[in-house]
Amino acid sequence: MGMIYLATGLVLVGAVTVLNLMLTLAVIRRLRKHEDERRQQNFVPPESGPETGAALPAFTAVTLAGEPVTADSLKGRQAALTFLSTDCSACVMAVNDMPEFARRTGMDASQMLVVIAGDEADAHRMAEPLAGIATVVVEETGGPLSALYSIRATPTTVLADPDGTVTYAEAGTNPVLEGLPA
Repeated sequence: MGMIYLATGLVLVGAVTVLNLMLTLAVIRRLRKHEDERRQQNFVPPESGPETGAALPAFTAVTLAGEPVTADSLKGRQAALTFLSTDCSACVMAVNDMPEFARRTGMDASQMLVVIAGDEADAHRMAEPLAGIATVVVEETGGPLSALYSIRATPTTVLADPDGTVTYAEAGTNPVLEGLPA
C-alpha cells in the first residue's frame, strides 16, 4: 500500500516539474517575442552629445589613475568618448564591447575616454574591465563632463577626428557593431 502512495507522489512531482518547465519556456518565448517587437519598432534614441562638426568642448578632468586629461590631450589622433551610467543595463554591454572597439579601430587607452556617471563604488566596479583599454573618469550623475557634452542618454558615443572636431555623436549606439568609421 505504501508503494502506491510513493509512486503516486513521484508521478505528481514529475507532473508538476514538467508543468513548471513548460511555463518557464512559455515565459522565455514571450519575453523574446516582446524584445524582438521592441527592436523592430523604429526606436529613435534621444539626441545626446555635441553637434557633428563642432569642436570637442574644452575640459579638464582627473582619471581614475589620478592623471589629468583634457580635450587637447585627445587631439592629434582619432578619439572616442563614451558616456556611461552605473544604472544603465545597455552601458554594461557597451563596457563589454570596448575591447572589440579598441581592436577594430586601433585606438589605445590615450584615445578612448570613458566617462562613468553615478555611484562612485559602482563606477569603479564598472571601470575594472576597461583597465589598459580606455582612460576612465568617474563623475556624479549629471556631472560637469556630461553637462558640458550635452549628454541626455547613456550610452552615448562621441567620435572626434585628429583636429578635435566631432564626427559622430549619438546615444544608444555602438560604432563597432554598426560599422561606423571610427
